[in-house]
Amino acid sequence: MTYDVFIDSFGARWQDPPPPRHRAAVLSINLTDQLLNPPDDPNIADAVARQTGLDAEMSVYVLATPGADRIVDDAVHQLTALLTADDRPVQLLVNCWYGRHRAPAIADAIGRRLHIHRVRAAVTHHHIDKPTVPRKYPRPGCPFCAIIHDGADATIVRAWSDTVAIVPHRGGCTPGHILVMPRGHVSDFTTDPVVAGITMQRTAELAHELGITPDDDGSRGCNTICNAGRAATQTIFHHHQHLLPRTTGDGLALPWPHPALPAQKKEAAR
Repeated sequence: MTYDVFIDSFGARWQDPPPPRHRAAVLSINLTDQLLNPPDDPNIADAVARQTGLDAEMSVYVLATPGADRIVDDAVHQLTALLTADDRPVQLLVNCWYGRHRAPAIADAIGRRLHIHRVRAAVTHHHIDKPTVPRKYPRPGCPFCAIIHDGADATIVRAWSDTVAIVPHRGGCTPGHILVMPRGHVSDFTTDPVVAGITMQRTAELAHELGITPDDDGSRGCNTICNAGRAATQTIFHHHQHLLPRTTGDGLALPWPHPALPAQKKEAAR
């Protein structure tokens, strides 16, 4: 079958966009900042875990989000206008962050509307079967969520749209010790590699901004450390990156000296 429109939904976080269609004009819709992110809504957390944007309950939820009707209407108008002006097929890229809820629901809605207008549309969902989205809404009892979302007491060093940097409550391990954490609640850096990467990026940016960088004579440097799990000395289960300024002779011992291997221990005992 020959199609007039190819609609591809995908998740931006996977960094694997759909391949371009040969000789097709391309339009794109980025839903990341346009619609409420269903995974962050605690009222539908259970539905999010077990459903995708193709399930009736989730589709209704996404399409009822303020702004969804306008997005669908505008896309249909632009696509039909392009098809009228040019006989080439059109590719529409629709992305959200994970590609499991908003993008598939909106892409399908656009496809259904085009079929009503007798436009032949093929809809493909590239990331709908990716792993379940971690719940990132604020967690009751999390001290970092309380700072980020409820204004709990803290010294804010820097605030971005995706992360916040604070001074540890007890002053930290070295002068200038800073914690950088994502606004969304993820338990540790293994939960969401993209969130962990953004947090690390902000940590590096802050180190440069504040001059917490190595000097030429080797007397100054820094550590950046994050822990995952109690066995790795994590005590607050909201991912955070430590940025510690270091100076020669500051006396700070890292919390994980390399253990001697069994063979080394035997050799040392001789």
